[in-house]
Amino acid sequence: MKKINFSHFFSAFFRSFRVELVHFFKDKALFSSVVVTGILVAFVYSAVYQNEIPQRIPVHVVDLSSSSLSRNFISMVGAGQNVNIVSIGNNLSDAKIQFEEGTINGIILIPEDFHKDITYRRGSSISLYSDASNMMINKGISTAVSKSLATFNAQIEVSGAMRRGMTYINSVNTRRAVTPISNALFNPTSGYATFLLPVVYLVIIQTLLLTGIGVLEGTMREYDNYHSIYKSSFNIVPILLGRSSAYLMICILLFSIAALGSMYVFEIPFRAKYLDVVVYLIPFFLSVIFLGFSLRGIFKKREDAALTITFTSIPAVFLSGISWPTFTFPTWVKVFSTIFPTTYGSRGFVALSQFGASFDEVETWWKYLWIMALFYFLLAFAVNMKFKKSKSF
Repeated sequence: MKKINFSHFFSAFFRSFRVELVHFFKDKALFSSVVVTGILVAFVYSAVYQNEIPQRIPVHVVDLSSSSLSRNFISMVGAGQNVNIVSIGNNLSDAKIQFEEGTINGIILIPEDFHKDITYRRGSSISLYSDASNMMINKGISTAVSKSLATFNAQIEVSGAMRRGMTYINSVNTRRAVTPISNALFNPTSGYATFLLPVVYLVIIQTLLLTGIGVLEGTMREYDNYHSIYKSSFNIVPILLGRSSAYLMICILLFSIAALGSMYVFEIPFRAKYLDVVVYLIPFFLSVIFLGFSLRGIFKKREDAALTITFTSIPAVFLSGISWPTFTFPTWVKVFSTIFPTTYGSRGFVALSQFGASFDEVETWWKYLWIMALFYFLLAFAVNMKFKKSKSF
């Protein structure tokens, strides 16, 4: 049985660690595309979604009633932050022109008999036309109008009860026997940034890191200069571990500055201990790193990695379950999603940082990440063995 030479093992480990860092930081294009771009993209994305929810959405009101009740309702709609009533008129055709030109995103139509129908208790209706092609805009306008209608109806019912001789308190209690209390957990403002960005940060790191490793792999293959001093197959293990340790250090640094820095600057909630998050993400980073090493056979030139891996960012976001609930995924999609480290990495990171979960509650996903890291390590070992036998290692 062949004995392990630990002296040679650690020598190979530390040398590959040092060589990888030298290559990474010496290559200005690689360093800027991974570290600089990662930090810039994280902060730019955070700045774009800084307001969390769309505010002051331009809306036109077609008031065919021109009554005190219609004006009261219009003032309620315009009092909130979601909607900005830019104009009021009595011609629906003019409003349609503004809508088609894009100067407004919604039209509120108050009918001509609005005041008369309410006065004679016949009931009335208000029509809303909003831009449903944008989910956030449509939701903002419809929410503002729905809340205003609920308040407006309550005022009419309470006023009618008081005219019949009831006190204000009894009128309110009669109108609303059960008072709903709604608490939005973890994301009180229902903000888009709080919902989306924690996952996007990990997708950014995954995409840029795979691209960076692929670029470096392509460079080494292009110039036939890759750890050629190591002869035995056993040396592949310390080389992979040494290289992965170098990238792991870069990942932790990039994550701390880009993700946690952005969350602090733009006040995105972070309800976890820093050490717990880093410990959880270590197998995630290793999975991405070893996946990058496994792809070395694909990238023969530097440009191949940048052109190929960039397209994985959008599928990674979709398959993480942030844009659409995972329980609605077909079975084959759920299985396919496990090839991306961000699938389990994002779930645990969101649970820790946003839900305030304990480490024990995400331990199952953490174990899945370690299994994934081991799988991609073995795959990287097999790929590098193949290249060694072909004398390109």
